[in-house]
Amino acid sequence: MARTWPGRRVSVARGTVTSMKVSVREAVLDAGRALDLPEPVTEAFIRLLRPCVYLCPYDELPEELKKNARPAARAVGLPHLPKDLELPSYVPHVVTIDCAALPTGVLDIDFPADGHLVILAEITDLDEGVVIHLPPGTETVERHSQAKAHEPFPLYAVPGTTWSAALRWSDVAEAADYAEGDAERAGLVAKFLDDMGEIPDLRWRFDIQLGGYSRAWHNPVEARGKVLFASIPESAVFGDGCITLISGTREQIAEFRYDELDFDVEC
Repeated sequence: MARTWPGRRVSVARGTVTSMKVSVREAVLDAGRALDLPEPVTEAFIRLLRPCVYLCPYDELPEELKKNARPAARAVGLPHLPKDLELPSYVPHVVTIDCAALPTGVLDIDFPADGHLVILAEITDLDEGVVIHLPPGTETVERHSQAKAHEPFPLYAVPGTTWSAALRWSDVAEAADYAEGDAERAGLVAKFLDDMGEIPDLRWRFDIQLGGYSRAWHNPVEARGKVLFASIPESAVFGDGCITLISGTREQIAEFRYDELDFDVEC
């Protein structure tokens, strides 16, 4: 079945997960206990954590995930698309995601449960891109519009947890009440935020990321009332330093209104 960009709108019912990996939660609780913070304060920060899925090379997979690992995406190379698909302009193929190979029940945004998601984007310095969902059974051909195609390579899915690097402790009611008028307590909460950033599972990763908080240096998508759909560090594909942020409202994402998503590049 061939389709014209940006593809039909499909409703997808998927469960969301309100808790993160036990190891992450325990690590955050331990960081709070080490500073003698009241547990309700620490729990308030835990509730603000958001899950994501990373797409990374096999060598970066945790050992426990390497056995029977199944590729979840293909990076670069020539895209496979319907032969009569009309695109608004030429943009390179960045990644094709096998939606059925992603871990289920992880993301807190609606993501296609099956089919393939193709992302074409200029991830170097232009805010231009296309997201296309191909339902199962879609007939495709290899498109040769690219002047030069890089050698494709597989990526594997890893569940992750993110926190907002732009978060201020004073915006968290429990922390603000605890530290009100007490400089020492305020210092402890500030130190707790710093310590959270050192927890391995919460550190910034240079892999393709689906969902979770954006890690924009200048203009986080959340500041504009959007949520992150995907982020693509140029280093994950070509080894350089820009990052492409694809974002939209929860409604746009849930209703597959991918033609309305924003593409932002930060370098």
